[in-house]
Amino acid sequence: MKPLMNHVAVPLLLACGTFVMTTNSNAESYRFEASESASIPDGTGSVRSMPFEVLLPGPSNLIVTGVELELDIVHPWVGDLIVSLRSPSGIVTKIIDRNGQVSLGFPGPYGCGGDDISMVLAADATSVVDEVCSITDTPVLSGRLRPHDSFMNHLGSDPNGVWFIDLQDLQSGDSGSFVSAALVLEVEEDCDGDGVADECTCPGDLTGNKVIDGADLADLLSRWSQAGGPADLDGDGFVAGGDLAVLLAGWGACL
Repeated sequence: MKPLMNHVAVPLLLACGTFVMTTNSNAESYRFEASESASIPDGTGSVRSMPFEVLLPGPSNLIVTGVELELDIVHPWVGDLIVSLRSPSGIVTKIIDRNGQVSLGFPGPYGCGGDDISMVLAADATSVVDEVCSITDTPVLSGRLRPHDSFMNHLGSDPNGVWFIDLQDLQSGDSGSFVSAALVLEVEEDCDGDGVADECTCPGDLTGNKVIDGADLADLLSRWSQAGGPADLDGDGFVAGGDLAVLLAGWGACL
């Protein structure tokens, strides 16, 4: 048997990203697809790595606050497979681990003998992928399922960089192929750098671009002596020196 970490690379051109609407008003979601099929080395344990290159627009302080993975694999014995999600920082989550493999009894040491995978792996799914095995349903793993390991370790990390799906076949005799996948990342800002999403505060940002600069100063001065309004930063009822002091104190990028 070859070493388990003998990687088979796939070109980065496989992945593309699109914006996805999210129900959390402070979060944005992006979908990255890999749709070029690739064979999984049969029974060797060699790793076929499918990449997603993630480069998000917006500020540099974005962190991952949610992960979902859509996965399609053609394989006549899914119990042969170990499938993992690997982040740019090297965090690895096993999403399938020799599904159905037990020491005694059906399906026995070779794992689940069902065909094919077409599923969504998500933290809010009702059933865990390990609990699903059928020899009559095709695909045997389908619908919305929780992964073997939680995606929790990816939360709070930098989303940018190259993510991978690593696929291994540890039992010879049944070969299969990666068909497609989609990685959906939910991201939010982490303004204080503690790995927890928080809303940036920027009371002097009158133009709404998350930077306090000359444009904001000009806006404030144009409202000088006015009663209230967005330039009344200190809340005393009119625009004056106190508001100018607040703006200058926050000069630069919002924190």
